[in-house]
Amino acid sequence: MNIREEIIKMEKALLDPEVRRSAKKVRQFLSADFREVGASGTCFGLKEVIQSISSQTDWVAIPDLWEFRQLSDDVAQLMYRVKIVRGEAGEVAHSQRSSIWRKEVDTWKLVYHQGTMVGLLESKP
Repeated sequence: MNIREEIIKMEKALLDPEVRRSAKKVRQFLSADFREVGASGTCFGLKEVIQSISSQTDWVAIPDLWEFRQLSDDVAQLMYRVKIVRGEAGEVAHSQRSSIWRKEVDTWKLVYHQGTMVGLLESKP
């Protein structure tokens, strides 16, 4: 598996409700110095994200339009969009996401993530 495929696979795992319910599983993917900028513009650290992520289980995330950039031998950026379907009512939201992954020893860890709520995005030509 190449780096692009490996990182996309890990990013998809972080969108999986089963992974999100387990702080232990989430920690496997996040760096100790992880930071996130949420849709509200608020910055969160590792502890806050792990606490909040486990309660976000009443939704399904459908990612697409992956764009991968290798920034250096041990740093990569992944950009993509996500359609989120919430609850029984099926409320839909869309976000554009960007993640920065860093190679730590022998595994890739997520060090930064930002999600920005957007309207329905058109497919890239």
